[in-house]
Amino acid sequence: MRQSTTTIGSSQVNILKYNQYFLNVNLKVAKTATTLNANDILPAGTIIDSTGKVVNDGTAYGIVYEDVNFKNSMGTEVVPVTIFGFIDTPKLPVAPADAAKTSLNMIKFL
Repeated sequence: MRQSTTTIGSSQVNILKYNQYFLNVNLKVAKTATTLNANDILPAGTIIDSTGKVVNDGTAYGIVYEDVNFKNSMGTEVVPVTIFGFIDTPKLPVAPADAAKTSLNMIKFL
C-alpha cells in the first residue's frame, strides 16, 4: 500500500447539514474515469455514478464527501461517497438536477 501526505491548499467543505446523520461508502475511482479541477482534485459535493464518473442525472450513485487529491495518484483512489444523509445544497459545486435527486432517494437536499 502506498501512502503519502499532501496539503490540498484549501479547507475542506462540509457538505452535510446535520453531521450526525449520514452514511458513506468507499468507492474506487479511476483518475481517467472522472472529471477533475485544474489542481487534479475531485471536489467535495460532486455527484458521481457507481463508476466514479461525474454526472447530474438519473445514474447518480452518491456525492463525494470530501476533496480527493489525484495529483500524485497511481491511477485509482478510494473516494468516500455519501449515499445517505442531509446535504446542504448551497455548498455543492453544481445544483443537483431533478433526475439526480430522484436517483439519490436516500439523500435529502436542504
